[in-house]
Amino acid sequence: MANTLRDLRRKMKGITSTKHVTHAMELVAASKMRRAVQNAQQLRRYALLAWRILQTIAKLNPGLHPFLAEQEPKKVLVILFSSDRGLCGSLNTQLFRAASQYVQSLKSLPSFESVSFIAVGRKAQQFLARGKQKVVTAFPALSNHPSSRDIRPIVTMATGAFLKGDADHVVLLYANFISALLQEPSVKLLLPLSETELRGMLRALAQSRTSPRDQDRAEPSSPPPNECLFEPSPEQVLSTVLPQLTHVQVYQAVLESAASEHSARMVAMRNATDNASSILDDLTLTYNQTRQANITAELAELSASKAALE
Repeated sequence: MANTLRDLRRKMKGITSTKHVTHAMELVAASKMRRAVQNAQQLRRYALLAWRILQTIAKLNPGLHPFLAEQEPKKVLVILFSSDRGLCGSLNTQLFRAASQYVQSLKSLPSFESVSFIAVGRKAQQFLARGKQKVVTAFPALSNHPSSRDIRPIVTMATGAFLKGDADHVVLLYANFISALLQEPSVKLLLPLSETELRGMLRALAQSRTSPRDQDRAEPSSPPPNECLFEPSPEQVLSTVLPQLTHVQVYQAVLESAASEHSARMVAMRNATDNASSILDDLTLTYNQTRQANITAELAELSASKAALE
C-alpha cells in the first residue's frame, strides 16, 4: 500500500509539473497569436486592393509582362510553409495531406512534367524528405514576428526560377488563418498572374477574409476602364509594380501561416492543460480512496488486536 501511495504521489507531481509547462506555453502562444493575427489582418486590406489593381492590369494588358503570360503547368514550383516545432495539434498534418493531394492532382494533368519544392520550416523539410520529393532549397520557419525583409530570398528564388523557365507555375501552399479554432490549408497560384486566377482569389478574399465594409469596397461601383495610362511606360511600370505585388502575396502567406501556427499551438496547449487537470483530479480521488482504505485497514487491525488481548 505504501508503494502504491508513493507511486500515486510521484505521478501527481509529474502531471502537475506538466500542467504548469503546458499552461505557460499556452500563454506564450496566445501572446504571439494576438500580434500575428493583427499583422495578418492589417495586410489583408492592402492585399485585397493589390489584387484588384492587378486584375485590371492583367485583363487590359495580357502578356505585356512575363508575370502575366498564361502557361500550362508543366514544371511546378511549390513554396510549402510549415512550422519548425511541433505541439500545434493537427496543423502540419492537414497541411501535408493537402500537399500530397495537390501533387496527386498535378500528376493527373496531361501537361505535367515535374514538381519541386521550396520548404519553409523544419517540419516541411522532414515531410518532403520522407516523401522523396525534390527540394530546391529550405528555409527556417518565419513564425516569430516575420518582416517583409525576411522573405526576400524566398521571393527572389521563386521569381528567378519562373523568369528563367525552370518553373512554369509557382504555387503557395500554407495554412490560412480563419479563426483561433480553424485553420485551413490554402493553395494559391502565385505566378503567372492570370485574370481567371486573380478573379477567383479576389472573390475568396472578399468573402472569407474581410469585414462587410471591406466587401463593399471590393465590389467595383463602376465598370473597369477600357485603358490604363502608364507613366513613363507600361513595361517600366509593370516591371516595378508586379514584383512588389508578388512580394506582398508571399508576405501575406507568411503572416497567415504564423497566425495559424500560434493559434493552433495555443488551442493544443489549452487542451493539454485541461487533460492534465482531469487526470490529476482522477489521481487525487484514487489517492484519497487508497489512503482511506489503508487507514480503515489499520483501524481494523488495532480493533482485532485489542479484542484478542481482552
